[in-house]
Parts: sequence; C-alpha cells; structure tokens
Amino acid sequence: MAVITLKRTKTEQLLNLYSHRLSDMVRNLMFEFLSNLRQHAISMDNADMAIEVKTIVENGNELASTVRVDSTKNTTILLTVEEKDVILNFRSYWYNDQYLYHELTITSTEEFTFTDYAFIDYLLENSVYHSEFKGAYINIESDDAQNFYKHELPERTFDDIYLPEKMIKDLKGYIALYEKRERMLRYLFVGLPGSGKTESLIVLANMLKQQGVTILKVSAAALRNGVKFANILAPALIVLDDIDLDLGNRDDYSHTTYLRAFLDILDGVEKLSPNVGVIATTNALWLVDTAAQRPGRFNKILAFGTLTKENIKHIIEKALNHIGMEEYEKVLASPELVDTYSDKKQTGAYIYNMTQMLANQIDIGMLEAKPKEILDYMVEDADLLASLQAEAASEE
Repeated sequence: MAVITLKRTKTEQLLNLYSHRLSDMVRNLMFEFLSNLRQHAISMDNADMAIEVKTIVENGNELASTVRVDSTKNTTILLTVEEKDVILNFRSYWYNDQYLYHELTITSTEEFTFTDYAFIDYLLENSVYHSEFKGAYINIESDDAQNFYKHELPERTFDDIYLPEKMIKDLKGYIALYEKRERMLRYLFVGLPGSGKTESLIVLANMLKQQGVTILKVSAAALRNGVKFANILAPALIVLDDIDLDLGNRDDYSHTTYLRAFLDILDGVEKLSPNVGVIATTNALWLVDTAAQRPGRFNKILAFGTLTKENIKHIIEKALNHIGMEEYEKVLASPELVDTYSDKKQTGAYIYNMTQMLANQIDIGMLEAKPKEILDYMVEDADLLASLQAEAASEE
C-alpha cells in the first residue's frame, strides 16, 4: 500500500482514555480494515507504522478473525502498534430509542510519539485506502471526515459528445498524459449552461475510472477533505462543478469563505500529489476570482463556445436516436434549421432538447413537418428565451 504519514508529537505520551464519536460509515470501514488485517488479507509492510491485530472480542466472546458490522454493543480489539499493546473499544448504544451512537476509546499503558486523535486519523486513512472507495466514484459533501458516499458514474464515451475537433483533442490529451506518465493535470472548463462542460467531464471521469483512478466529486464545503482523501486514494481526480457559485469574486466583494481553501489547494498549503488531478467547471469566468485564474493554478482553461454545423447535425441525430424518432432527421436537420442554430449560437443542450420537442410536436400532429413551420417555431422559442435572459440580467 502507499505510505500514509502519521503526524507525531514532539514528546512521548500515553494514549488517553477519551471517547471519540464515529459515524456508522467510519466505524464499519474501520471494522472491515481491522478484520482484513486480522485475517492477513491485507499487508502493512510498507506502511508508515506497522499495526497487527492480535485479538477481537465481541460482546465478551473472542472471535477468530472478523468483526460483525451489525453489532450495537461492545467490541474490543487488541493491537500491537510499534510492538506496543493498544486496546480499541468500540461501543454502540441507542439514545432515547431513536439515535444510534458509536464511540471509540483508545487506551494503552505504553508511551507513544503521537496522540490518540492522530492515531484515529491514521486508522481512518488506512481503512479508506483498503476499502471499496479506492477506484470508485465518490461524492464528498463536508469536511467532517464522515460524509462521503459511493455513487454510480453515468456511462459516457467520446462518441456521446459533439465538440470541435480541437477541443476533443485537448480532452483526449488529458487522458493520454495520465496513460504515459501517470500525471494528472488541472483543467478549468468555461462556458454557458448546456455547452458540454459537464458531459465532457463525465467522459473523462469514465475513461480514467476504467484505469483505476478514483473520482471524487467535491463540494465547496469539503475542499480540504477532498484533497485529503484524493491523496490517500490516488491516482484520483477531484471534480469541482460550478465553482463560480461556490467561490465568488474578490473584485466585487462577493467571494465566499471557501475561496481561500480553493487557492490553497491549487498552490498553497494544501498540496496535491502529482497523480491527483482537478477539473473545475464554471458558467461565468468573470465571476471567478482573478487569483483563481493566475497562470499555474490551472494547466489549461478550455472555453466551450460555438459549435460547428457538423457538431449541430450530430447533436440532432443523437437526440432523435434517444427517443426513437430517426424518421424526422431529414426535416429537423435541414440546412436552414442548422444554419439558424449556428447563427444564434445555441448551446448543445438547447439544440438537443429543441430537437426532441419538435419531433414530439410533429408526432402528435401539433406541428406540420414543413421546414418553414418548424423554423418559425424554433426561432420564436429562441427569441423569447433570449428576451427573458436579457431581462433577468438587467434586473441583476
């Protein structure tokens, strides 16, 4: 396994008899890790500090090798840490028959050069590293080290996105660099809603996950925790969606408390390992603090902008295939309609949704399959949407 560093104190001390509250997930991760260690299913030969599980006692009965995660009573585990005895006592109890609490107490008569808090972090980090989270798609919601969840990643390939060839080449370059050097870069995706940022991000996440990379979708409230677990589970990719909403801009005094943490992650105290990458997205680059755009913080800023007419045709084809209405492709991908989409600089999401709307309207007889009628319907909708957007922008 990778070396996980334990933060040590300057003076030796006893491990104190304090109770530390754990979540269900953290307790169960620790149980799984300690059980596997007891059965020699995992090795800590290359770890920063060797741990050996000597005995597991559950509710007064010694077990051969495992800890039952459904236990709501007491579990005692005897460890040797640096060839010294340490006792872990996990206690679970119901409060007012409504809340289930888990507590961990660590005690030893030996002297150590680290604290009980540091040792719990060390246990947690090893438990996470040896868990099903490695190589998975994870959502991290807060910085309390307990709210991270495994999710299913929507399947996507480069065949599912229609962008200019130069941009596809940039995206594929991100994958190619990891494949050749196991290095992960930091990209910022910029563009209007529906321009393909999120879909492109999902494609990259799928490609990397297939190669064993852990994907961590991180909220602004969990930036430090995201870095912590990304470094543990590396190679890993940190995904930060819509950062303009979370970070703000110091220039107009709209920045949030998360901005400093974000800047620290990119080039300050919170360092990223070379095999931990970052992809962030924003709808409005001008809302992102100028310091976040400084050269070096992101390796590349990709602008998702105007689609080519060939891209537009592919998006129309994809939209119709998805709803099984390919028979309308000729009329809905007419040169007049494609030219109008292009002239009005419509996003891929708008074209995709409008195509399906037009196909449904034709299918139920609400719209005739005639180029002029279809074009008038789309133009009226696009102009109304643009008017509403302009009105909303003026009110701001």
